Amino acid sequence: MVKRIGRNMQKTRAFPTAAGVTLLWVLLMLLLTCTGQPPEILRVYWQLNIVQDLEQNLSYQSLSIFVKPSDPDGFEDIEDLYLINDEQELFWRLDVDSWVQSGTDQEIWIGSNSLKMPDGASFPAGEYRILLRDVGGDSAEQSIRLPFVPSREAKRYLPTVSVAQGEIRVGGEAENYQVWVYDAGGRYVASFPISDTPLRVQSITGSQPALQGGFSFKVHGIVQDRNLGIDSGPYYVQP
Repeated sequence: MVKRIGRNMQKTRAFPTAAGVTLLWVLLMLLLTCTGQPPEILRVYWQLNIVQDLEQNLSYQSLSIFVKPSDPDGFEDIEDLYLINDEQELFWRLDVDSWVQSGTDQEIWIGSNSLKMPDGASFPAGEYRILLRDVGGDSAEQSIRLPFVPSREAKRYLPTVSVAQGEIRVGGEAENYQVWVYDAGGRYVASFPISDTPLRVQSITGSQPALQGGFSFKVHGIVQDRNLGIDSGPYYVQP
């Protein structure tokens, strides 16, 4: 990471110029900060998601994959993140312009909630490598194993949702259902747990007065024993 300086410097100067001092300072900082040590993957989170998009009338799979990275040269030294299936010759690449970043300081996570197969098919089962690479080309690697969930099987996990008489009702085989609420502009506002007991629309608008003119929501659930997430929506409410 340190560049060599040529030897064609004039010998008539007794003192370095301001530009020379700046250059020497930059080189010194590079020497102090660029350790050449590889990054690390401290933790990995992944979840396969079954998505029912009611606006486009589509059902498909997506993958959430996040890593907690560490780099001796600082977080800014991390260049990209890959998910690779060698057997199927598939890979996805994320960089600073495409990954989602959350947390601060020592709790930074990077990744994506929306990795998909090129043709919208189910993810092939098997081992996937997670490759974290820094600007110097050093890397760290971990592996995960995804199950195969056929589209026909995935659809049975999709929830039944109804909005009637001022109540939202959700049923299905997933667990820990939540209602994710969005305002008229499509911005996320809040989430509410829902079980066998209906969720009253008035409970939502009462806690979020800006939604009294109407809102949309999605239903999210989890199938814990299969590490599956279920997302269905949007549904619309006009109080």
